[in-house]
Amino acid sequence: MIIVTKGIKLALCCLLMAGATVAGTVQQNWMALKSPNAPSADTPTIFVHGMPSSYHAEVKMVQNLIDAGITTPDNVVLATVSPQGQVSFNHRLPSHPHNPIVEVNLENSRERDNHVSAAWIKNVVVALEQQYHFKKVNFVGHSSGPLLILCYIMDNANDRHLPRVARLVSLGGAFNGALGKRDRPNAMELAPDGLPTTRQVKEYRELLPLHESFPHHTRVLNLFGDLQDGSNSDGRVANNSSRSMRYLVAARAQSYQEVKITGINADHSGLHNNKKVDFYLIRFLYGQNC
Repeated sequence: MIIVTKGIKLALCCLLMAGATVAGTVQQNWMALKSPNAPSADTPTIFVHGMPSSYHAEVKMVQNLIDAGITTPDNVVLATVSPQGQVSFNHRLPSHPHNPIVEVNLENSRERDNHVSAAWIKNVVVALEQQYHFKKVNFVGHSSGPLLILCYIMDNANDRHLPRVARLVSLGGAFNGALGKRDRPNAMELAPDGLPTTRQVKEYRELLPLHESFPHHTRVLNLFGDLQDGSNSDGRVANNSSRSMRYLVAARAQSYQEVKITGINADHSGLHNNKKVDFYLIRFLYGQNC
């Protein structure tokens, strides 16, 4: 069923993406992803790239949201964070922003301490709150970006002055390592609750306190790609590494949804240029009934 709510651009986008999704998704029925309690249009969505990478990894996803009519170019800002943690924006948002988007660009994208990078993300959130008085934020992270977001949430669990994290999307999250470094295809096993039973890398172990502290008000969508070549991976990150997010957040999150992406651009780098991913972002973050 197609319900048009935001004009021709969005309708065409939804038609194309819904068809692709039904054909290619095996983990979650797409109709079940109807986002309850559609979020406020003034809640900013903060995109966080992986390490090492840059905001260029976010540009295509953001442009697709613009093309779909979700937001407009003047509602998209680039937040550059210096190696010293100083934040600068390329322009101001409109006085009444509509579905604003913040593309984070960490100039030191090779920082090995996730807590340092998480502090830089906090600086972005604080700068946004000070300038625009946002009460809530959404996050989208790719690769190691979701780890930095979770680290930010964990490190600031008791800070009531920060905006609430309303919705969080993980895209190809390397929560328990990546292939070719500390993991091999099909080597990682998970318990039913998502806890890795074969090995846990240091970065994952550091996030274990989230199992008992993740905010109850946050909704989570976990997207990951499968090349369907027998590796059960997106070519760089094992599906079970991405799925190990479940143990960290699912027991406390307001909702947790997990979706395996297959077909064209299901590889790790292709996920941020993937029509199915765009469909899920629109449905989950913006409550569109495509």
